[in-house]
Amino acid sequence: MILPEHCSVKVDGVECPYPPSFIVSVTTGENSYMISVVCLEHRDKVQKRIAMMQQKREIPAGAIEFQPIQIIGTNCIAGSSEDYVEVELKRGIESDRPI
Repeated sequence: MILPEHCSVKVDGVECPYPPSFIVSVTTGENSYMISVVCLEHRDKVQKRIAMMQQKREIPAGAIEFQPIQIIGTNCIAGSSEDYVEVELKRGIESDRPI
């Protein structure tokens, strides 16, 4: 799945410059709805906003889930050490980089 390069949050009309760290979804019974992607900095704000929208019935009620985004290596994407270091620095999270 191709994801946006930046967090989905806009502050005063300005897009967040950070790369996403989580896929945000709402799960209701057997259905799951992907809502957005968000960086670590905006995670709590997005969670509160979704809860508020659920109370107003603007989006389905259900469990709000934050799935960490992970880099994978394939034949097309090498997953070199530089790639892992870049992700760790941009997202501020540790990866499963082989040492």
